[in-house]
Formats: sequence, structure tokens, C-alpha cells
Amino acid sequence: MKKILFVGLILAVLTLGVSFGFAADSLENTTDLTKAISDAQSQNKSILLIFDQDGCYYCDLLKQNTLSNKDLVSKLNEGYITVIVDINKEPQLAAKYHVFGTPTMIFLDSNQKQIGKIDGYVEANEFLDYIKGM
Repeated sequence: MKKILFVGLILAVLTLGVSFGFAADSLENTTDLTKAISDAQSQNKSILLIFDQDGCYYCDLLKQNTLSNKDLVSKLNEGYITVIVDINKEPQLAAKYHVFGTPTMIFLDSNQKQIGKIDGYVEANEFLDYIKGM
């Protein structure tokens, strides 16, 4: 009986370790801007709004190539609360930040003041250089 409990405990620990390992490799994000603002203030992070829409070739390319880069993902998870914004569902938010095409990345401080903007698709190294220069 003790062996079964021990094996079960080992399997549980290994499963949790694997789960946490994968989480670090992906971009943490939300679609809830209100929660993101609250989280940014409590965690002393900035906010990254990624404006996106279904059927956007360059949005898909950004997700597949740029936002899959481990160095970039690590830097974004460390310093930003990332919000994915569908411009078709949130046109007033797109208008507020003068977003006319996708993808567009808007950087806000924790008080929602715009501190940067990237229009269009960028490679991971360009994205990293941009946020390092902020």
C-alpha cells in the first residue's frame, strides 16, 4: 500500500513539473483588459495589447514565428500583462489607440498611458530590440 502511495506521489510531482515546464515556454495572455490593468498595477508590470483578427495572415505569422520565440516570450511574461484584442469585437478600443490594421502592438504603463507602438508584423529579434529600448 505504501509503495502505491509513493509511486502515486512521484507521478503527481513529475506531472506538475512537466506542466510548469510547458507554461514557461508559452506567452501568458488574457482577453480581459480590466483584469489585466488590475494585475499590471498589483504586479508592477506594463501592459501589452496585441490587436488581432481572424483571417489575418500576418497575425497568424506573428503568433507562429515571433510569439513562439522563447527569449521574447520570457521577456514578455516577465515584464508585461499581455492582452489579445480582437478588433472586430472591440472596435472602440482599436479606435482609442488609433489601430487601423493588424497586427498592432500597443504598450501601456500600469496607469494605461501609451508608451510604445509597433504597427504590423515584426520578427522576434526586432520585437526584442524594441522592448529592450523602452
